[in-house]
Amino acid sequence: MSRPWYAKELGEPLSWVVGVLVTAVTLEGLQAFNPTTYVPIPSPVLVGVIVGMVLHELMHRNVARRYGLLSMYVVNALGVIVSLLTLPLPFKIIAPGYTSVYVFGPPGPRKRRGLLESVVAGPSINMLLSFLALVAGVIARVGGAYEAFLWLVQFAWVNAYLAFFNLLPLPPLDGSKVFRLSVVLWAVLFVMSIVLLVIAWLL
Repeated sequence: MSRPWYAKELGEPLSWVVGVLVTAVTLEGLQAFNPTTYVPIPSPVLVGVIVGMVLHELMHRNVARRYGLLSMYVVNALGVIVSLLTLPLPFKIIAPGYTSVYVFGPPGPRKRRGLLESVVAGPSINMLLSFLALVAGVIARVGGAYEAFLWLVQFAWVNAYLAFFNLLPLPPLDGSKVFRLSVVLWAVLFVMSIVLLVIAWLL
């Protein structure tokens, strides 16, 4: 039975190109095609979301593959349409695609561990990016580079928000999967994302 048109998926590497392009257009509109949007200093929100999204999905995929699971980043028409429809809205839904992970054969301990680690890897990289940007921002502020400080703090806030949003225990978000596999781990990660959000907001 074939999938309906809106659920049909693109494979790699085309999915990465479409996913990044849709993300940029959702955030910047037609300015996404203007070179001045990226030179000399691009928006920390634009950079934060694109870098955060790409690394988030790459971590899902690569950790799953390390455990022998089949995994790839795919985009579909529904995700692209939903993302672009939020272009004129103040609140963006950026979900052109997702990382699919397939478990073949009996779900033994190694595969379960691989599945858990691959799900956790996505929001974890966003929290790491946020933490590193906050540290760099504080160093920049101490050094008198106030504009760099503001850019880094906004970048940190964006990635902390990506982690927080993805860790909400609502399907199909990462948080619902982590919650099912380990409530304690989910709680630790969720609190960490909130702490990073608050710190970035206060700075």
